[in-house]
This record gives sequence, C-alpha cells and structure tokens, in this order.
Amino acid sequence: TFNTNHSLTVLGGVSYQKFINEDFGARSQSFLSNSVSFRNLGSGSVALPPNSNLTESQLASYYGRLTYNFSDRYLLTFNARYDASSNFSRNEKWAFFPSGAFAWNMHNEEFMKNVEAISSFKWRVSYGLTGNQAIDPYQTLAGFSSVFSAIGNVPVNAVRPTRIANDFLKWETTAQRNLGVDIGLLKNRISLTVDYYNSITSDLLFDVPLPQYSGYTSQIKNIGKIQNSGLEFSLGTRNLTGAFTWNTDFNISFNRNKVLELPGGNDIIYANAPSHMVGIGSTSQILRVGQPIGSFFGWIYDGVYQTGDTFLTGGGFEQVAGGEKFRDISGKKDGTGKPLFEPDGVINNDDRAIIGNPNPKFIYGFNNDFSFKNFDLNVFFQGSQGNDMLSYTLLELETISGRNNATTEALSRWTPTNTNTNVPKASAVRSQRASSRFVFDGSYVRLKNVSLGYTLPKSTATKFNLQSFRVFVSAQNLFTATEYRGFDPEVNYRSSNLNAGVDYASYPNAKSITAGINVGF
Repeated sequence: TFNTNHSLTVLGGVSYQKFINEDFGARSQSFLSNSVSFRNLGSGSVALPPNSNLTESQLASYYGRLTYNFSDRYLLTFNARYDASSNFSRNEKWAFFPSGAFAWNMHNEEFMKNVEAISSFKWRVSYGLTGNQAIDPYQTLAGFSSVFSAIGNVPVNAVRPTRIANDFLKWETTAQRNLGVDIGLLKNRISLTVDYYNSITSDLLFDVPLPQYSGYTSQIKNIGKIQNSGLEFSLGTRNLTGAFTWNTDFNISFNRNKVLELPGGNDIIYANAPSHMVGIGSTSQILRVGQPIGSFFGWIYDGVYQTGDTFLTGGGFEQVAGGEKFRDISGKKDGTGKPLFEPDGVINNDDRAIIGNPNPKFIYGFNNDFSFKNFDLNVFFQGSQGNDMLSYTLLELETISGRNNATTEALSRWTPTNTNTNVPKASAVRSQRASSRFVFDGSYVRLKNVSLGYTLPKSTATKFNLQSFRVFVSAQNLFTATEYRGFDPEVNYRSSNLNAGVDYASYPNAKSITAGINVGF
C-alpha cells in the first residue's frame, strides 16, 4: 500500500502434478459352490483372461497475478498462466493463457454520493484465455492392442494397430469477453447483476470418425471453432423484514452457441446411440457450420403410409401401407453437384436433416426463503425452456419390430381397421432410425426442493446443555410440469455438450422426502 489511495498485490507460483492410475483383475466362472466367493478363483472350470492397466500423466504450471486498487474506485487485475500437459504432442505441450479485468466502482465517485436510492454500482469488463486438456493420456501416440490369433491351429499372442499417432495435438483454447454490472438499490434490499459474455473456442479436442477402410474407428484431433454468447441476469430482493422475513433470488440465463468453423467446411456426423442399436450409431448428431453444437440429425417423420399412397423408393425403407413415412427433401443436384433440396421420389441418406436442437433458449431458477420466529421455509423452483430431447429409449420401445418390449403406443399402431394414426404397424423387418418422431420438447419447470425447519430458542437449548437444536423436513423433486414423454427431462445419456439432450435408460431424479435433526453440543 502506498500514497494512501494505492494498493498493489502480486502473486507468483509454480505447480507440478503427476497422476498414476493402475488397476488389475482376475476372473473365473463355473464354480461348484459360491461359498469361496473370489478367494479361490482357480477352482472355477472356466478361466477368463486377466486384465491390468497403467496410465501416467503430468501437468506443470507457472502462474502469476497482479491486482491494483486505486481509492476503491478503479480495480485492475492481470493473470498469466504457462501450462504444460503430457497428454499433448511433443512440441505442443506448453501453452500461454493470459487474462485481464477492469472494474469501476462508480458508486464511490463524487457525483454519486447524493444518490441515496443507489447503494452500490459497479461496472466490470474482462478478457482472457483458458485452456482445456481433458483427454486421456497417450492419445497422440500410435497404439497397439493385444489379440489372440492362431497359426496352424495353435493359439499365439499378437498385436494389431488400434490408434493413429498425432504429432500436432495441442491445447483447446477459449477466448472470452465479459461485460457486467452490479447494482444495489434501497440499501441493498434489491440487488441486480447483469452479465454479457462472448466466447470463442478454437482447436477443439474432438474424436473424429475415420472411414472404415482406414482400419481405425476414430482419431482425436484439434478441429474447428465454436462460439457461445449470452446474457445472464440475477435479481435478489429482501421483500419483507422484521418478525416475518421473505427473501427472493431469481436468475435466468440465455445462451446461444453455433459452430463457426470445421475442416474444409464439411459436416461431421458422429455416433452417440448405444452400440447395439443397429443402423443408428453414426447418424444421430451433427456438427455443421452455422448450426448449434450437437444438433440432432435424421429423417423428418411424416406419419405412416396409407393404402393407395405413392411409396418413395429407397433401399431398406418401407413401401407398404402402415409403414413409416419419411419426408423426401433432397436428391436433385445442380451442375456442380450441390443439392437443390427438391424431392426426387427417392428416400435415402441425402434426405436427412437437422431435426432438433438440444440447447435451451433459456434456463432459470427461483428461490424463496421465509422465516417467522424460529421457523424457516425454503422453496426452490428451476426450469429449462426451448430445448429438444432425443429419446433412444422410446425409439427402442416404439419401433414395434418384435425385438424389444413396447410402450402402450403399440396399442395405437396402424392396422387395416385402425388407419387414423401416426404409429406405424408392427413389422419384424423395420430398421431403427433416428427421426423427428423421437425428438420431443424437453422444456420443464420443477419444484426442486421444499424445506421446513424449526430451531429451538437458544435459551431453551441451553437448559438441556445444548448449543443448538433444529428439526427439519425436506422434499426433493416434488412436482414437474413437462410435455416430455420420457421419465424425466432433466437427464442425459452421455455428459458432454456434444451429446446433450439424449435420453437412453437414464435413471430419473427420484422424488424423496427427508426428515432430520441437527444437534450441537
């Protein structure tokens, strides 16, 4: 601190981390009895191959921060990181990530001193880079896996190549700009925070599918560029004070994302469905320039064919009354080979389109705290609006091909006497396809938590030699309003922004009631 109004803080550091993961296991089957459990694996008549694994990785960092404060009005912060990860290629392990921020505490200016209604007023602006190294070790190296082969009917050990080397894999980087304001009114009984952000992520770490003729399934590469931008609002109010208090917190967030750049501008269609769902594994989601991340990709469902309809030709697609009918949107091309998006009477892979967006238009939360004397009550709502969900669960159960159980939708299937329906007839030869039939509105509002408690007065607790005593009851997920046909709209089959909004056998959030006592001695 110097000259009264100036203060400066400087921080510097270095860190080094090493991660070692090791596991091993042994297996056997067909025992005479369960009595020995796993303690005598050799007594099983079917010995299975053992397994073992070792992975190591390292992360090193140099970092520094400088903060400057002038008269509690102007605040500057500078950060710098120089990070290295062993997960990247030999010449790409290190990367530099700087950031800076400026805040103006406008309320402390001379011209604001007589504005009694405003309790606080601060502007904020920042810009910075952050890195992501969340990939498994050894992804840059050529990989081989052991297999068993036979030479002259004699089993031998062998290896086969399973991963291609990448000498150029580097950090994924996000550059983000923020502009925000914090306002307090009426002695901070009302507080408002507004933030605008715009971030661009480049060199994304993505497992790119490879052509089957390559002999490999995929390779992790740095590809493309994506953008996320949005507004966030947070409003807190102290509605009532005194013997009965009521405080409210409300927040809402609007985010828009899109793909800005892909290699050669070409679409990337990637797998997300369970591997046993034949015909879907590589066709359900897409990265396309100008479109949201993880958009659903498939055919547009137009109900079922009726007797007398003109059937679209196409290998593997139904051409019978009661069969699935998909929209013919493409096939004809101009002289350069560019699709004209005009029907051609044929249904095939060219007729696939973006059929849903898993990203919500906005998400929100609404929290209320009440108290009266020694009683307290909390009520919390949360919600999401405008997001789509692709249900592989319903796709599997409502293909009505005889390979799986079915939902009650099968009772409404097409038959010669029940033609006024959008549910196709039962068919043993029907393929499972990602289509708009299984894309649903995933919007919801949920009463996430209700909690009621009573705290014994301090004087009464002391009589029982207690510091504190509180009894409470709480309930979670009591009520959900949604049009989603699955069990729960707040689930995800695979946790990734590339695979958002997908539901397959996802365990729903349980409705639960909890009662308890907190005692302090």
